[in-house]
Amino acid sequence: MAMRRENTQEGFTLIELLVVIAITGVVLAGVTLLFTTTSRRNTAQEMMVEVTQNIRSAKSLMVDEIRSAGTNPENKTRIGFEFDNDDDRFNTDQNSIHFTRDIDNGDGDHLYEPDGDADDPNEDVMYYRVDAAGNILDAGVNTPGRLVRNTGGGGQTVADNVTELQFVYYDESNTIIDPATMTRNSVLSTIRTVEVTIVGQVQNPNITSAANRDWTQQFRVKVRNL
Repeated sequence: MAMRRENTQEGFTLIELLVVIAITGVVLAGVTLLFTTTSRRNTAQEMMVEVTQNIRSAKSLMVDEIRSAGTNPENKTRIGFEFDNDDDRFNTDQNSIHFTRDIDNGDGDHLYEPDGDADDPNEDVMYYRVDAAGNILDAGVNTPGRLVRNTGGGGQTVADNVTELQFVYYDESNTIIDPATMTRNSVLSTIRTVEVTIVGQVQNPNITSAANRDWTQQFRVKVRNL
């Protein structure tokens, strides 16, 4: 007599499948969240590194050039901090800085060869901050803009996403000079120290915490030649 074998293999019930799917979904959601958080953290750190490097480079350049403002070994003409009634970008005030120096004769050999004027390349220097349309941004206005260096041939961007640029000027007694008075050469010639504040912002602040969006550099430059 032939014996019948019972089929003892059983499949998953619907409830078991739903449980497995739910657990898998939770695990995948956790992995995705971890990946997204890590990716954002890495991106935020990379953006902050970029801001830090840009502002430090701007600081290095500005310190070197402001320090040499007023270099005038030939003493043939007035050289130093400047004011322009026609264009606010080219003033010496809270929003911008403008100075001249005699460091070259324009022959292109990169040697220190003053010639008694400030008409050669990199001798008439301006720094200021502008918005996307090229309009100057006042100190205290936190709109992201470009920090620009201008030597007369058109402004070149030194740093992007700059939310603050402010200048404070001190005389020989370390007293702050009133910006409203810096429209006269007699006052501009009393500048001995310049304090600069630059604040840079990461490119995409929406994916970072408030504490990791900005990086500030504040420094003082002693003007050696005035």
